[in-house]
Amino acid sequence: MSTLPTFSPVPSVTRRDHVAAALKKSILAGQIAPGTQLVESGLATQFGVSRGLLREAIRELIESGLVVNRPYAGTFVTDINEQVLRDVYEVRRILERQAYTSLWPHRDRAFRTELQARFDLMMAAVDSGDLTEEIRAEAHFHGLVYERCGNHLMPALWLQMTQKIQLGFAICQISHAPKVDFEDNHRRFLEVSLGDDLGAMLAELDVHLGRGLATIEFMSRAVGVPAG
Repeated sequence: MSTLPTFSPVPSVTRRDHVAAALKKSILAGQIAPGTQLVESGLATQFGVSRGLLREAIRELIESGLVVNRPYAGTFVTDINEQVLRDVYEVRRILERQAYTSLWPHRDRAFRTELQARFDLMMAAVDSGDLTEEIRAEAHFHGLVYERCGNHLMPALWLQMTQKIQLGFAICQISHAPKVDFEDNHRRFLEVSLGDDLGAMLAELDVHLGRGLATIEFMSRAVGVPAG
């Protein structure tokens, strides 16, 4: 008679975690626009929680960079404009080049399998037409190198950057724009990421990020996002 393995208890989700997750999801989906004030009294009533618990949830969003506290004014969703996005992509290019350079000789079978799996999930998300899932899946795909490069600060830095990128893409409703060669471009990125030529990988990374920034800048102007 076989015995079951020992399982660890599933951690409970606190009400604060639930509130923080709901607000984060709404912000990243573009349902709460950048610059919007988060009014504690109204949100606490909607969620059916105390203002103290709501403040704790909002504090998590402040720590992640999605929300900012302005003295004597209140708490607001972080503003996103073209200049912020250009800054994010500039920093991302530097960090991602370093991450791939560090990881390059250590790309084992597990890394290769996982990157391919994340690519497949990204393509499935694009086919689904779900904007939120598509944005999340693309960030998940590109985030693997930050997770595996060996620098413990990289995942946190990626989280801060990708949340701003996700918010920018959500605001611009990028899924409604023509996805010119989206699959081909990402398949090329996948191939060089798993290939043998680091120089080709870094060159493709520059092209890939430049293309992404150009797309979001074009769409941001189309929907009236401030330039800076």
